[in-house]
Amino acid sequence: MTHVVEITDPAERSRIAEAVLRDLPEWFGIEEATAAYIRDAATLPTFAVEPDAGFLCLEQHGPRAAELYVMGVQRVHHRRGIGRALVEAAESWCRANRIRYLHVKTLGPSRASRGYDATRAFYEALGFVALEELHGLWDEDNPTLILVKDVAPGFSVTPIEGLPELRDGDDLAQLIAERTELADGDVVVVAQKAVSKVEGRVVALADVEPSERARELAGAEADPRRIQVILDEAAELVRVRPPLLIARTRHGYVCGSAGVDASNTPEPGTVVLLPVDPDASATRLREELRERTGVDVGVIVTDSFGRPWRAATTDVAIGAAGVEVVLDLAGERDPTGYELHATRIAVADEIAGAAQLVFGKLGRVPVAVVRGLHVRGDMRAADLVIPPETDLFR
Repeated sequence: MTHVVEITDPAERSRIAEAVLRDLPEWFGIEEATAAYIRDAATLPTFAVEPDAGFLCLEQHGPRAAELYVMGVQRVHHRRGIGRALVEAAESWCRANRIRYLHVKTLGPSRASRGYDATRAFYEALGFVALEELHGLWDEDNPTLILVKDVAPGFSVTPIEGLPELRDGDDLAQLIAERTELADGDVVVVAQKAVSKVEGRVVALADVEPSERARELAGAEADPRRIQVILDEAAELVRVRPPLLIARTRHGYVCGSAGVDASNTPEPGTVVLLPVDPDASATRLREELRERTGVDVGVIVTDSFGRPWRAATTDVAIGAAGVEVVLDLAGERDPTGYELHATRIAVADEIAGAAQLVFGKLGRVPVAVVRGLHVRGDMRAADLVIPPETDLFR
């Protein structure tokens, strides 16, 4: 993981700036301008990845706005996430200082430059928006593009609408990419049924022969064929109150009907099963989205679960890739100084619940994009499953 530090010593700020900028003559080849950057770095908030891999300086222009004044990453360290980490550190500094808008100036697109095409793409991938191209701010041969980003705390959840009824074999990544513009760091949240449908996890009840056990549990209130599918999917029946079955699935989830669902199915007379491996499904979708869009997103697969002590359901993460699933605060101290010992936040579940607000149970919107959260990680939703031996409700 890239470690960014704030440099407080003025001489060290200028030294790092010079070490990096001298390594990038194609971007910083005008001696007068480069010397000014090195000199000014001494007086500006400066962040660096040591030893001299990259640096960034901020200049505050008012109580609510700051400029990414200069940034550079040594050539040998390109494409290692250092630039992204520096910008994220700058955004955190802005939020801590109640600065809402961060802007950066770069070469405008009206002058052809492959290198600056990549620079603009880098900032746009981080959520900066091109505001205006100015001619004459620097000189007529070098148009200035101003890009701006709102870095205030908060996040957005946007539904992806217009998806067709999904079928076995559909290219879900392509369907998503065609309907939204993703950015690095976004979290794509997908309802389990969307994943299950494209993976062929749909059963026609007409093809199911119920067992005597299924007929007994169904009684007169339920379809014994559906009960049979539940029995087939369950690793263990935890609680039985016919026709309600609470089961532990092969994944380790404890949920109603072993995740077998008859709502929002592709056609009447079918039920949808959970994916065989939801974490693998999330990983696969993440990789496919990266292939089609070139951006690095996280993916969460969700389903609706009931919970002990609560009388209604909420969406939780059953699959995850590229996100921090659990935030472990053990060892941290609260504002009064109390040391936390067993506080673990189910970040992925909280994101799943937020996305469900735009899905809607009847809205047939199975995908949403969450933007503005810094939750990159390398965990699985399986990390949220309680082992049976520690489950107090077993």
